[in-house]
Amino acid sequence: MQNVALETMSDGLVTIRAPLPSDVPLIIAARDDEHRQWLGPGSNHPGPTACIVVKGETVGWVDYDHDREHDWLNGDEVNLGYFIFPSHRGRGFATRAVELLSAHLATATPYRTASVLIDPQNVRSLAVARRCGFKLVGKLKGGKLYSRRYLS
Repeated sequence: MQNVALETMSDGLVTIRAPLPSDVPLIIAARDDEHRQWLGPGSNHPGPTACIVVKGETVGWVDYDHDREHDWLNGDEVNLGYFIFPSHRGRGFATRAVELLSAHLATATPYRTASVLIDPQNVRSLAVARRCGFKLVGKLKGGKLYSRRYLS
């Protein structure tokens, strides 16, 4: 299944919207050691599902996919990913963006379950998953923690 076009969504502080061409250099420039440690080097042509915007400024991205390479995913399940630019971390933006993307998935797609695959040492990402209601299922892919949440 293909990703369904995302309508701009906001909770009053955080907005998620489709990426613009002007976001690409911002996304690439924000890649720091933390990005490389948890997400790898990244593509030269990033295309996340949505950019996270706060007060008119792009502060990160949130994404989902249902790639065949993710053999742990059930048919109605997607894998979520997120990244906050270094100067904007620790303010709850990732949590709010994941909630917005989850609402989009629940209302505009056939997917009913979201999952995250997180290195057990990635404390920040584990905290986001916990705040968003993901429950640990087990370990996969080199010991990464596999957590799942049902979309309503």
